[in-house]
Amino acid sequence: MHTYKTMTIESAKNYENRVERQAEHRESKEGEKDPELQAAAAMERAELLAKEVKNSKKQMQNIAINVANVKNTIAQLRAQLQLAASDDDPQSVQQDKQALEALKKKIALHQDELMKMRGDLIKQQMEVLSEGGTDMTPSQLQELAQRQVDALIGSAHDDE
Repeated sequence: MHTYKTMTIESAKNYENRVERQAEHRESKEGEKDPELQAAAAMERAELLAKEVKNSKKQMQNIAINVANVKNTIAQLRAQLQLAASDDDPQSVQQDKQALEALKKKIALHQDELMKMRGDLIKQQMEVLSEGGTDMTPSQLQELAQRQVDALIGSAHDDE
């Protein structure tokens, strides 16, 4: 069971590194100053952050379930062996708790970054919508862009 967790944590770290490299690669392309590419890259970054938040939350849930299962199994084994109950957590549970805290911090950082990007994303989304040849007023464009961006950002805050 411990090997599985180690592999899962290592896989998660590899995934995080890959996502970060992809984001950095896209950001380096943003330097080309093409507004369309910048808008697309910003939206893609926001979508990646929203997905990362969802994946981190799912990983946290899995770790929490694993911690509960390990504690339950230990309690059952202690009962079978008629050992006194102990409040000390095994090392694997302590590691899982540390991983949970790290994921919580990471989620908070991603959510904060999304909120900081909100204004720019709305402006860029308004430009994309206006280029689509719409007959909407600027206030209607802004309202639609805000709804779309807020839906994206909201998806990163769901399931808390």
